[in-house]
Amino acid sequence: MRWVIWLLVLTGLWTLAHESRQVGEYKVVIGFLQNPAFAGFPNSVDLRVTRGDQPVEGLEKTLRVELIAPNGERMLLELSKAHGQPGHYRGWFIPGVPGNYQFRIFGKIGDLEVDETFARFYHSKQAVLDPKEYTLPKPASHGSSH
Repeated sequence: MRWVIWLLVLTGLWTLAHESRQVGEYKVVIGFLQNPAFAGFPNSVDLRVTRGDQPVEGLEKTLRVELIAPNGERMLLELSKAHGQPGHYRGWFIPGVPGNYQFRIFGKIGDLEVDETFARFYHSKQAVLDPKEYTLPKPASHGSSH
């Protein structure tokens, strides 16, 4: 019984860190693969697309994902299939600074033209955190002696 509770807790936490949206007849779920995300560390878009309860495959050929940084700078991600997970896609990058990022998906899902921007797919105070705030031991300040 305990493992069922843990599974429900973990599933709930995962869904909080992703944004889900109905786009036509498709359900699109998107977020960072690694949550929380930290500036300067490799990460990936984690994209899932289903039609009903069926995964949608082949989108690495018809759909594009653009990462939008806090300053508005944009980067097209190379979308690829997630190994052994039909309907799941990845696009690797390194977020350069802390702040709120967005994912824009555009192109085609089946015959449907899509152009959607997602901005609420994280559960922390911002999409990408400053790793210095979560580092221990803290770096020694200059001029102090211990």
